[in-house]
Amino acid sequence: MTNLNRARRNRDVVERFLAGTHSPILSEVDVIDDTVAKTVTCHGFPGGDPHDHDSYKAFFRTFRASFTNMEFDTFSLVADDTYVNARFRVTVDHTGPFAGQASTGKRVSFEGMALYRLNDGKIEETWLQLDQLALLTQIGALPLAA
Repeated sequence: MTNLNRARRNRDVVERFLAGTHSPILSEVDVIDDTVAKTVTCHGFPGGDPHDHDSYKAFFRTFRASFTNMEFDTFSLVADDTYVNARFRVTVDHTGPFAGQASTGKRVSFEGMALYRLNDGKIEETWLQLDQLALLTQIGALPLAA
């Protein structure tokens, strides 16, 4: 397989992963079984880093227990034969407790980036960088800066 073909395959895998994990239908997080290596190394996940399919699914289920009515917008998706980088915005309703803050019912929005390392068509490593300051400030978990 050429580098260009691997880059296309990697991009397709990450697009499927993002579509399933950010779908309005929570059961679609099962896309993790097809797109993520059985053991995965993750970095930067709030609440702890997933390390396998079950913990990766638990991350999304836990987030969705606190935030509903998700809109997920991808600004860019750049791929090569090993890595895919995604830049995105998440907009959700804060409907459950999160970071010690009770549900506010507020519509909140934050941006982030994720870098995925793939091997043989599976995500083996993820680096996640979310604008947690924006999220926590919007739900009242952090006071607004003066």
